[in-house]
Amino acid sequence: MEEIIVIKQIVAEMDQAAQKFADRVYFDEMGTTHTFQDLHEASDAFAAWLDHSNIPAESPIMFYGDHQFEMVAGFLGGVKSGHAYIPVEAGSALPRMQSIINTANPRLVVAIDEFPDQKLDYDGQVLDLFELRQIMAKSANYEISHPVSGKQPFYILFTSGTTGSPKGVQISADNVTTFANWMLGDDFAIEEGMTFLGQTPFSFDISHYYWLIGMLTGGTIKALPLSVVQNFGQLFKVLTDLKIDIMTGTPSLADMLMLSPDFNEEKMPDLKQFVFCGEELSVSTVKRLWKKFPHARIWNTYGPTEATVAITSCEITKEMVKKDKRLPIGYDKPGVTTTIWDGNKQITEPGKHGEIIISGDSVAEGYMNNPEKTAKNFFKFNGVQSYRTGDAGFITADGLRHIIGRMDFQIKLHGFRVELDEVRSSLELSPLIKQAVAVPKYDKNGRVSHLIADVIAQPNDFTSDAELTKAIRESLKGKIMDYMMPTQFKYVDSFPKSANGKIAVKQMIAEANNK
Repeated sequence: MEEIIVIKQIVAEMDQAAQKFADRVYFDEMGTTHTFQDLHEASDAFAAWLDHSNIPAESPIMFYGDHQFEMVAGFLGGVKSGHAYIPVEAGSALPRMQSIINTANPRLVVAIDEFPDQKLDYDGQVLDLFELRQIMAKSANYEISHPVSGKQPFYILFTSGTTGSPKGVQISADNVTTFANWMLGDDFAIEEGMTFLGQTPFSFDISHYYWLIGMLTGGTIKALPLSVVQNFGQLFKVLTDLKIDIMTGTPSLADMLMLSPDFNEEKMPDLKQFVFCGEELSVSTVKRLWKKFPHARIWNTYGPTEATVAITSCEITKEMVKKDKRLPIGYDKPGVTTTIWDGNKQITEPGKHGEIIISGDSVAEGYMNNPEKTAKNFFKFNGVQSYRTGDAGFITADGLRHIIGRMDFQIKLHGFRVELDEVRSSLELSPLIKQAVAVPKYDKNGRVSHLIADVIAQPNDFTSDAELTKAIRESLKGKIMDYMMPTQFKYVDSFPKSANGKIAVKQMIAEANNK
């Protein structure tokens, strides 16, 4: 952008953007469009209604829905009137929703989609879509006098909860402000008026890459309902008509879209930028993406929900793809420092592996109403708010950050320490493999007996799985350590996903061991 925007009062400036770009289309859900003026008026009306309702001050609001305009208008209206938003994807499992209700105790649920309150223990108010639209249609020239600000929670996102109860991560207005300024700064090429693909669920924090940044820069969100995303025939049919400039999301999303023969530069000439987060970006995915979009710019970013979407970034270069088996996650954003630790001691030696610790202004205060887990994962380092990620990584001498997997995905196999993500990335060096996941098989004594490779194979002419496995092993000679080579290969069409759209590795491990 010609002039870098500096955000100071995040809520006021979201609203100012809605007024500045009034005539532009902000939200386009399969042809149903809403302008920035619609956003401004609907959020004003909802904020005014909240101020005169019996919803307690600063009480968080749960929003239950898909990719509708009313979700983002509701988020903005809520933070204008001092209420954090809790996005919950329609169709979420009932135990997950009950856990969120028990933890957050929202006094209002905005049900954009039909809310199963009869099946839940919930005694608060439920506002359905018909009622919400009536509220948002009323004229209200709202004066923002008590927005969410400072250390007050701006949004509360609940982790995917693949093991145990989901934790409510409280992200403050200050946290969101530092994220917005980073995204609008020099690290990315976000320009005014871009068109964003809106596919990631609002319950997944990387959705802020498109709806929040799009809002602040006068962009248009081309939103895809979940029903379209899940129907490949329909998805591939509408894809080329979206005319998007930038795609933000997980590498799994790109892998899925690349199944379409029309997902390429010729059919989608406007699409020139990709920003990835949420999962490791593999060399394989980038190579295939550049075959489809040879002139595209690709950024890799990293960050847990607890550190406000992402905190490292780098633009992927041809040299990285050529020389690296695994791609870097980049350099720290301003205001954040990542360090590598061995237990409670910081590692200063370049290249040495340990746990990634994040310190700085992006780190959340903790988990909602969960002091035990907050104390376990959050602490002060040199007086600065810090978070133990549970991710293993290292830093090169020039300061480039790398992630090598989860600390809890490190196993011992025949005396060797093995990173499951290292096995996966090594397997994906085979031209016969599109995607792979390495899963440990445990014996009755709880020791790892061998590794299983769950593989999505590239199209091939092999007449049996045994022939394909033999060819894969041949193709990986010299590229994977012998002790890391799985002894069992399973071929699948897709991998199970968590509530946030990531590959559910822990679920796959449990299924492999019948747990």
